[in-house]
Amino acid sequence: MAGKAMCSHTCRVVGYLPNIRSAVRLFRAFSTQDGHVQQKLLSESPSVTGSYDPWKNKQLGPFSKDHRYPMPGFTGVNSHLPHPESSRYPEFEYKPKSSSSSSELLSEPLPDEKRLQILEQVINTVNNEEDGYMSETKPSPLDNLECIAQDCPKLIRKDFLDLFPGFNITEGTFTVITLSTKTDNDMSVWSEAVDAERELHLQQFIEGASDICGTLQSAGFWADFIDPSSGRPYLGAFTNATMFETDERYRHFGFEIEDLGCCKVIRHHLWGTHTYIGCLFTNAPYDHPAILQVVSNSISEED
Repeated sequence: MAGKAMCSHTCRVVGYLPNIRSAVRLFRAFSTQDGHVQQKLLSESPSVTGSYDPWKNKQLGPFSKDHRYPMPGFTGVNSHLPHPESSRYPEFEYKPKSSSSSSELLSEPLPDEKRLQILEQVINTVNNEEDGYMSETKPSPLDNLECIAQDCPKLIRKDFLDLFPGFNITEGTFTVITLSTKTDNDMSVWSEAVDAERELHLQQFIEGASDICGTLQSAGFWADFIDPSSGRPYLGAFTNATMFETDERYRHFGFEIEDLGCCKVIRHHLWGTHTYIGCLFTNAPYDHPAILQVVSNSISEED
């Protein structure tokens, strides 16, 4: 419950996709599109070494054939404006408000009553957020991947300092991206089928997370992800700190950790224990266009 309460007040975006390959494809599509946009802007922008003089443009200022724009930047004088000497300000007539009747004065709430009303509104808002936790969107029958990008509050960043000793996560933006895959088998038990499915999702997550982090890094951001098999950062420097899928810190991101006595299991808010969880960290804002494109689009493809 504490994890939900904290996460319900965190800024986040939620999206559903068929699988992790769909998320990687959207990240790559944004990276390609962003590169074309930057190339176009650089080719159209004036040279840094040369001086840019707008008066040299024949379409601007006195060089223009259209004399309605005698100033640079297609700027001219509005000929429809009245002459300053002939313009007159509209007359303003002051009309005092009618005095409130005694019944209106008695019906207005007292200061203490106003404060109580505001407090009740705040409590209702918090309760509504907790009741509607992660209800922004719902997956379709073809969606097997949930992607959530959320800002990590500074109050809990200290819990992740030991995971990334080579990067200062206490300053600036720190975003957590969780990729939850719906599984065919119950991950809280062990069987050969469960073990085979885990290996499949592990390979797909490492390949997909590596591509996503590479896209974010090429955009100038820091990014890393947790290897579910070792619990350690995959791209960063080696550390003895670990974060496995049953780590209590996952409660901060909206997951439940259940203690079954012999072991612990992680529970998804929609798919229960039929899920495989992966986690990425980056200093890209949670509402960065690359991330928004992933969580706001859906690609239909075969598994």
